[in-house]
Amino acid sequence: MKNTIYFTIAISFLLYSCDTSNMPEIDFQELGLENSKTAIIGEELHMEADILAENTIDKIEVEIHPEGEYHKKSSLILEVSDEWETDTIYTRFSGLKNTLFHEHLEIPETAEAGHYHFHFTVTDMEGYQTVYEDEVELLTSEMK
Repeated sequence: MKNTIYFTIAISFLLYSCDTSNMPEIDFQELGLENSKTAIIGEELHMEADILAENTIDKIEVEIHPEGEYHKKSSLILEVSDEWETDTIYTRFSGLKNTLFHEHLEIPETAEAGHYHFHFTVTDMEGYQTVYEDEVELLTSEMK
């Protein structure tokens, strides 16, 4: 009988802790001008997303790295590259339950043209994270 009660409590705890309704929600509207998923080197990458976080937003992270590499938090990297990458953390949205994230990320002149992985992570105050991933292409002004 005791074991059954402990088992029931353990299962209830697992089901409660795995509740995905607490996860931040991301509705990505635009990546690149007019959602083109492109940016011009030396100009800015346009990003816009509606965010809802029941536990309020802690931080928003934008990571961009060249194709051919695993996510930098991974222990395995397929190839090492001198190509441009960025990892930008936005904390000015901290404490908000919902917001329209509308930012422009400057692409430096030193960035190389090509395809890049885009990771957009929202972390709430309870540590729950939701990630939006996409591809973005960096172009030179001649390639427009």
